[in-house]
Amino acid sequence: MELKALREKIDRIDDEIARLYLSRMELVKEVAIEKNKLGIGTENTLREKEILNRVTEGAPIELKRYLKQVFEIIFETSKAYQYGLNDRETKLVSDIKNALENTTDFPVSATVACQGVEGSYSSIAANKMFELSKILYFKDFENVFSAVEKGLCEYGVLPIENSSVGSVNAVYDLMRKHSFHIVKCVKLKISHCLLVYDGTKKEDIKEIFSHEQAINQCQGYLNKYPNAKITIVSNTAQAAKIVAESKRPDAACISSYECAGIYGLKTLERDIQDSENNYTRFIVISKELKIFKGADKISIMVNIPHEKGSLNKLLNKFSSLGLNLTKLESRPIAKTPFEFAFYFDFEADIGNREVMNLLGELSQNSGFVFLGSYKEI
Repeated sequence: MELKALREKIDRIDDEIARLYLSRMELVKEVAIEKNKLGIGTENTLREKEILNRVTEGAPIELKRYLKQVFEIIFETSKAYQYGLNDRETKLVSDIKNALENTTDFPVSATVACQGVEGSYSSIAANKMFELSKILYFKDFENVFSAVEKGLCEYGVLPIENSSVGSVNAVYDLMRKHSFHIVKCVKLKISHCLLVYDGTKKEDIKEIFSHEQAINQCQGYLNKYPNAKITIVSNTAQAAKIVAESKRPDAACISSYECAGIYGLKTLERDIQDSENNYTRFIVISKELKIFKGADKISIMVNIPHEKGSLNKLLNKFSSLGLNLTKLESRPIAKTPFEFAFYFDFEADIGNREVMNLLGELSQNSGFVFLGSYKEI
């Protein structure tokens, strides 16, 4: 049979598949209405397994897996359709609706907690997000969370991800531990400088201070100083402060250009990071769930069991709703046998009914954490 004739036969089968699919979705709609009346959730894995066993039973061995995949996609699109029909009044959905009812513009001024000292990249990010801010500095990330939790500061500003070295996992862990929410995000270009006390020359440098992330971002440049001791400190601005206060003629630090002016240091070289496109995302955290005007991004954490196809099933939920994932990252869950926590960032209007219902469905997972809905600038 010629190729054209074969394609014509496939077209007729495709048309019939489409007709039957639409008929199936009409029945799915009726099922969704009945489930809503009975208060039954959308997921029914036992029913799905029964269908898969039935429809694949008579299929040729070499086609069973493909047929299974086809029906799994049908299941996911059916559930996505149901998400838009059945409102799930979970606690999360109720909290989101309350936050949306009180939506306002992002505040102009606030008391903000940052890790480190004046001149840190976190403080630069805070000044970019708040037109007027009173910044209080704390030793570590944990104390930033504590300051907001205790009401000492309204908001906290923290690094969450760097384009060169990846996520700041300690912040994600603290988000889960303290049940905080992201309310805004800024992507800040990181331009590292080599700063020294006045009079110090490159050939004099025997020790370089900086934060671990900054050190990792400047590995190529540091090859110029193979004999220099690399000392890691809690913050790049803290590194500048150490060099300034020590007045050592053989010490240097990797810090921001702003730190040179703040601590009276000399800039030996600028833009020493290995990548020109070196950006860090900084988040604003709030103890209370707040959704400000213009929020178009959502972040969540989900625990996924170590089972075949579990991640694919989860991804299909987003794909079926046409949601664009901007970040997907996994981390093993401590004290569990090969289970993983996944971080998702995706673009979406949280007021959309289908999106809210999907979040309501996912929130039934014991390992689910809603991190926030926010605007990234």
